[in-house]
Amino acid sequence: MYPDLALFILRVVIGGVVMMHGLLKLGLVGKGGSIGGVAGWFNSMGLRPGMFWAYVAILAEAGGGLLTVLGLGGPIGPGLLAGDLVVVTIVAHWSQGFWAGGGKVGWEFPVPLLAGALAIALAGTGAWSLDRLLGLVYPDWLLPAWLVLMAAGAILALAIRSTQAPKAAQS
Repeated sequence: MYPDLALFILRVVIGGVVMMHGLLKLGLVGKGGSIGGVAGWFNSMGLRPGMFWAYVAILAEAGGGLLTVLGLGGPIGPGLLAGDLVVVTIVAHWSQGFWAGGGKVGWEFPVPLLAGALAIALAGTGAWSLDRLLGLVYPDWLLPAWLVLMAAGAILALAIRSTQAPKAAQS
């Protein structure tokens, strides 16, 4: 068995994919967007103020992804990813159904990323990480405290959206 290699692969793939998505929001990769465009989209979905939540998403995705790839900060990076992906799944993908296709991106894509990020947070960064290279050790209370904080942030975002989201048209 090679658990450290498995964690390294998970960290690089999960963290790398989500990090690129955060950089996309800044227009730094891909066909990219802009922070203003992301803020406007968030406002239209009820995540207000959109600019604040756009910065939160970019920090969680780009920053959390980078920490995850590097294996630095213990559960901080993957915890940021997991909290972000809970909100992303519910707000942007759940209504699209499970499958991706036909111009829709269902929740088949973000849920495995969420599960992978949570698994990394729970398992640790492994031997092939900057944490190990630098001899960084974190207190036992950090993981549950950080995951509770990330869950609270996700709940806050979803609660704000539930009160601010545009209402569906009555037929």
